Amino acid sequence: MKKLEHFLNTYKGNHLSHLLFLEDKNLFWAKENKVLIAYQQVANRLVVLGDPIGERTYFQEAIKEFEQYADRKKSKAVYYQVSSSTTSYLQNHKVFKLGEEATVDLNSYSISGKYGAKLRNRRNKFNKQGYQFQVVNPPHTGKLLKEIEEISDEWLSGKKEKGFSVSFFKRDYVALSPIGTLRNPEGKLIAFVTLGYAYKDSKSLIVDLMRYRPQSPHGTMDMLIISILSWAKDEKYEKCSLGMCPLSNVGKSKEDKIYEKVANLIYEYVKVPYNFKGLREYKRKFSHSWEARYLIYSNDDWLPSVFLKLYMLINRSSTKNIVNTPTSPKSLNYKNQKVG
Repeated sequence: MKKLEHFLNTYKGNHLSHLLFLEDKNLFWAKENKVLIAYQQVANRLVVLGDPIGERTYFQEAIKEFEQYADRKKSKAVYYQVSSSTTSYLQNHKVFKLGEEATVDLNSYSISGKYGAKLRNRRNKFNKQGYQFQVVNPPHTGKLLKEIEEISDEWLSGKKEKGFSVSFFKRDYVALSPIGTLRNPEGKLIAFVTLGYAYKDSKSLIVDLMRYRPQSPHGTMDMLIISILSWAKDEKYEKCSLGMCPLSNVGKSKEDKIYEKVANLIYEYVKVPYNFKGLREYKRKFSHSWEARYLIYSNDDWLPSVFLKLYMLINRSSTKNIVNTPTSPKSLNYKNQKVG
């Protein structure tokens, strides 16, 4: 993990690099350790999470190395939640827009005036009732970690954790992060949010794992986000990510392909088990900045099959470290290892 920390601090990481500390992904080191590609294998797909990290001038060659590695494993490479900058390195592939990531410009963020009236009233109500918000930096006490694990268990209510592209509760992972806490007037912890960042001293913050007790008062999530954004602004952060809104602004153009148009219908009309449109509408209360995220896959691959593999990957057991995969041939300068 020390090697990973040093690498991210050197090359600045990306919008998903905090998830590497969950230790559930393989690390593919390319170009003599100058480029890092994080991935998991599911069936015959090697699914890369986010953009490559490292020396940008080597990205094209690093991706070529990774594709050769996938070929050797008789698998296909899939690139998940990449930014528009990565699409230029994969021009001979198919591209599907997954959705958009909600970000907040903290330099201009404010809940004053007419626009912020509802959020301001929400915050004032919680404050008047005696609720207290605090950001606690690591190292964390065993008592706090036990409290947030209890909340996480209540929030899950027996449901299985998801993984890969989303964080899950793992004590060692949570212990690394600053934690925003919300306590009721009696001092009982009712909600928490872990805060991620791409690298040390980054000016960008990521709202990571956010959970609350089922009996928490209405508006608890609003209060958490309002408080985090205000705290981050005071701490001189410049940007805060609220995460992905899947299928947001997908399939709205006449030129879009049939799969994208189907995705738009799902976004507009499907509410169960996942309300895609509702998620964007919720995050729009805080954010007016949206960054596109893409799925990139081989020309000879089939999108429904890719989505099935992604579903399997995100929904499979995430609480254990994955099995390490073999080191690639030294002649190709491959190094493939698990985080840690």
